[in-house]
Amino acid sequence: MTRTARPLPGPARVRGFVETAPGVFVGLNLGGGRAGMNAGTTLDKKNDGGDTNFGLILTKEKPIVIDNDIRVRKEFFAGMRRITRKAPGLLLNTHHNFDHASDNAHFHKLGAVSFGVNHTRREMEREQAAGVWVRQMAGRMIRVEHLIGKLAATPPMVTFEEEMSIRYGGRTLEMIYLGHCHTPSDTVVWMPGERVLFAGDAFDYRTHPVVRIGNILNWIKALGRMEKFPARQIVPGHGPLPPRGTKCLGELTLYFRRLRTRTAAALRREGGPASAARRVRMDEYRNWHRPHLVYVNALKMAKELRGKV
Repeated sequence: MTRTARPLPGPARVRGFVETAPGVFVGLNLGGGRAGMNAGTTLDKKNDGGDTNFGLILTKEKPIVIDNDIRVRKEFFAGMRRITRKAPGLLLNTHHNFDHASDNAHFHKLGAVSFGVNHTRREMEREQAAGVWVRQMAGRMIRVEHLIGKLAATPPMVTFEEEMSIRYGGRTLEMIYLGHCHTPSDTVVWMPGERVLFAGDAFDYRTHPVVRIGNILNWIKALGRMEKFPARQIVPGHGPLPPRGTKCLGELTLYFRRLRTRTAAALRREGGPASAARRVRMDEYRNWHRPHLVYVNALKMAKELRGKV
């Protein structure tokens, strides 16, 4: 792919809480792009780097929160208080990553009961034991160095194997484990009454996905599985809210298919994963968040195609 490839549209930029269904809010870009970028990476003019998205669901009892990040605790609760003065009752983790589960302990102190798939607990415990739970986030624009050795991973209180239905405050939410995609713990939260699907990082919208510990080939299958939900709204783990419906999932599927095709062609020419990855171009996606991830993603794809992971 040459540098003259026509770029696809970049993501719209919205910051704050957006109501996507009655009483169902999404917190977008609460860190102003600072939480989602690596040290030394230039932000765009609007300081937008594709931060983690969060869910806030009002119920007849206390609100339900989906995902959290200690680095934007202040921003999250400031926005939440403008919507409701009630403390959270439930907390749902879509997967184990720091930017989706690092503030679990704070929610527990507020009285919330947390839920997640068993793999979320296992991966959090693994990273804690390896000493990387906080350390892996060091060097970002929102500093966490002062938390190293002080902030422990706090797994969800209630865990499950494949699926769990939660009925609370007049709402029904279904947590469904997708398998190893972005992480070994990827779970979606489906609201059948509202037809809203919180996809976590199993779907990022107009944002280059992070595949460092992922399984891309299984991820492509999982995107096909998500397309079968009769969703009015897909909520991505990163990036803006896409148009209503499930067609948006096809953008990421196409990204992965193009990545696979181009990486396979580069492997035939170069032989080795590292040298092949350096040849892969995804220039039509240069307007998406995190374009610096193309090489990393191509390297992971090359290793999967060679059966080295």
